[in-house]
Amino acid sequence: MERDRVQRIILGISGGIAAYKMPQLIRLLRKAGIDATAVLTPNARGLVGEEALRVVSKHPVYCEDRPAPGSAEMAHIELAKWAQFLLICPATANTIAKCAHGISDNLLTSLALSFEGRIIIAPAMNTNMWHNASTQANVKTLSSRGAIILPVDSGELACGDEGEGRLLSLESIVEFVASAFQPRVLVGKKVLISSGPTVEPVDSVRVITNRSSGKMGAALARAALACGAEVTVVTGPSRTPVPSGCRVVCVETALEMKAALDKEFDNCDICIMAAAVSDYRPKETIPGKKRRDDAGSWSLEFVPNPDIAAELGAKKKHQVLVGFSLEAGDDLERSRQKMVSKKCDLMVVNDAAVSLETDSTACRILFPDKKDGVIERSSKQEAASAIVRLIAERMKL
Repeated sequence: MERDRVQRIILGISGGIAAYKMPQLIRLLRKAGIDATAVLTPNARGLVGEEALRVVSKHPVYCEDRPAPGSAEMAHIELAKWAQFLLICPATANTIAKCAHGISDNLLTSLALSFEGRIIIAPAMNTNMWHNASTQANVKTLSSRGAIILPVDSGELACGDEGEGRLLSLESIVEFVASAFQPRVLVGKKVLISSGPTVEPVDSVRVITNRSSGKMGAALARAALACGAEVTVVTGPSRTPVPSGCRVVCVETALEMKAALDKEFDNCDICIMAAAVSDYRPKETIPGKKRRDDAGSWSLEFVPNPDIAAELGAKKKHQVLVGFSLEAGDDLERSRQKMVSKKCDLMVVNDAAVSLETDSTACRILFPDKKDGVIERSSKQEAASAIVRLIAERMKL
């Protein structure tokens, strides 16, 4: 193995049915510039072709009952020194439990016990096993020790059940892994992120909201975690799960989000306002459900919500405040005015045409005192990692 590659991971494959996807995962990792070598548990060997793993990785494959060809000297200790990250994927409930409790009864779990870099775990299992209290406790234990726990996907499982527990998409896993290679420049820093939409009730049934998916907020949280920060996310109702390892404060309305951010702000070092906060709310909320036959037409009167970013900017002391501005078109003057009036240290300008409800974005980064930056069309995870790097540069970290 070459030791001069900058980005190297060990892919630990346990015995879940999703193991058959691992040659394609290695192919995608290599396309992203990440060198990977595979370690198989005994139960994984019947689910994935070792020759396919060897060909796509261009490395020997390490198995339980024999050394890799031409590398008899590579014990689990030596193998652990080769990579910066150990990615366990798919991670079954059994392997997660062994790692959480320090059981080292096969090559992969012995590797996990001796690995001094960070461990990334991509769970994949039946819904009931995923939600079982033991599995959730094991996941929390590993997260508390610094492991990065990837979310699970939802849908039809191999057993035929529907629900949570599917392996995350391979493309998403690659994005997670790539973000984990970010320099840990935010160790010891507390990052506060607002994410997702807010909803404003009209009556007991209906709400006014917007099309924010929460994907950028989740990507920013993931990038900040990868850089070593302690992350708190204040999120409205979002379809995108917040990464494991964050402290999460769930809200619904703009007023609830303001109260939560006010409470958290004094204790943070960096505040990133990525949420799509409703500018207006109905003046009155109708109790119960307004029925169709109550009237032929229905008019609503709206009142403005507080400008949360501006209020935080007015009281900030040591904090770096990052604003987000969603605009239609390329007119940046309004965003510059917002940056100055809200006392933001950076303003991220997104184009509504390419950012809403998608996995990609293109951003312009505005500064009060320096030349603008540009993030070309990329995945939201790549953009989030670039934004976090710019914040660290702003703080001279």
